[in-house]
Amino acid sequence: MCRLMAYSSKTPVNLPEFMGQGFSDFLKLSEVHNDSWGLALANPDSATVIKEVASAAFSARFSEVISNQSAPGALLHFRWASPGLGVTHENAHPFSFEDIAFIHNGALSPYEAVKSLIAPEFESLREGDTDSELFFLYLLTEIKSNGFVDGVVKGIKNLKQNFEYSSINSMIINSDYLIVVSEHDPLNKPSWTDDLYYQLRYRIDENGVAVASSGWDQSGWILMENHSILIVNRHDLTHQVKVI
Repeated sequence: MCRLMAYSSKTPVNLPEFMGQGFSDFLKLSEVHNDSWGLALANPDSATVIKEVASAAFSARFSEVISNQSAPGALLHFRWASPGLGVTHENAHPFSFEDIAFIHNGALSPYEAVKSLIAPEFESLREGDTDSELFFLYLLTEIKSNGFVDGVVKGIKNLKQNFEYSSINSMIINSDYLIVVSEHDPLNKPSWTDDLYYQLRYRIDENGVAVASSGWDQSGWILMENHSILIVNRHDLTHQVKVI
């Protein structure tokens, strides 16, 4: 299980600066979600990924990167690996392709069956052995056929209808859009999670949009209802929420 965070800003900024004082509380969540951390910097026309098999809370590299790397958008992921999946650099999030980056929280099954949905050109990009990476490669397949927004929406609906999951909560960003998925099954959640664990909240103001998992103070942020997708145009910050 994992913690997710994303932002899109009108100007390049580092993540702690954009999130404000509460970011230190979010960072504490990596003391438990401590198998790896990863940051995707969403610059125009490219996504640069930096990740490490370590707890962000105790990583000197994380402290250096998070304070010194600025971009107009980013994804941040703290991983707590699902049982049976390796704690490796290849399995750490985010996953990326060209200007697209992706992070996921939850488990999808039977995840090897997702391979049949992936175009060969994207299946060949696989490096690790997680459901999350297959999830991403499948979304790339739909994006190529349908465009970024329609491809993501179609892919999420298909996974929802045809697979079992605890959660397919996810965030995906490219040069034009940030898309956040709130989709989890209350009847299939791990026994140790509470009813708030999979909640996602967002804030939008004149500076940009921020979205994050629960577990820290998000006073004033807007709750994303389960079974919904937030779609943000990164150029003008117009946004919509779709029911799935």
